[in-house]
Amino acid sequence: MDNRLLELTLRRRSVRRYKNTKVDDAVIEEIMKVALTAPTSFGHKAVEFVVIREPEMIRLVGECKSLGGSQINGADTVVVTMVKTADKRQSEFWIEDGAIASTYILLAAEQYGLGACWVHIRNRTGNRKTSDEEIRSLLKVPRGYTVLNLVAIGEKAEMKAPYTEKDLDMSLVHDGLF
Repeated sequence: MDNRLLELTLRRRSVRRYKNTKVDDAVIEEIMKVALTAPTSFGHKAVEFVVIREPEMIRLVGECKSLGGSQINGADTVVVTMVKTADKRQSEFWIEDGAIASTYILLAAEQYGLGACWVHIRNRTGNRKTSDEEIRSLLKVPRGYTVLNLVAIGEKAEMKAPYTEKDLDMSLVHDGLF
């Protein structure tokens, strides 16, 4: 059976090392178009993104996370995924909405042969405040938004073997009842 989405997800692995090459602007734009198609609760479209391409700003954003933020260094692009949480009607499922959109970014990056990695920000410690607060301050994000995560994107400098169907533990799928 032809299952191109399965083939894509088997290939997608987290990449934390990137070549020092520029990703074409048009490719980043296409990836972001995919992100904008992600479903959101009640169709509120409360997920927004800041796309960072400047290496110094990428470094500064990474420094807003006391542990694990440096893994974005070397990426050509970092996408900051945030959700408008000021309105309670839009914020009930903010984590899910942001996670789905970020997953779309990860898959779209793989579709273009690029490496990508999710870097968690929610409930993480920064240097002076929370990582979320430090990033919002650095990027001049207005009140009412919460940063969920970053997605680093770049040309892969590390190659990981794709998963195979043998790696899929079908015992985790239950038919009808647990």
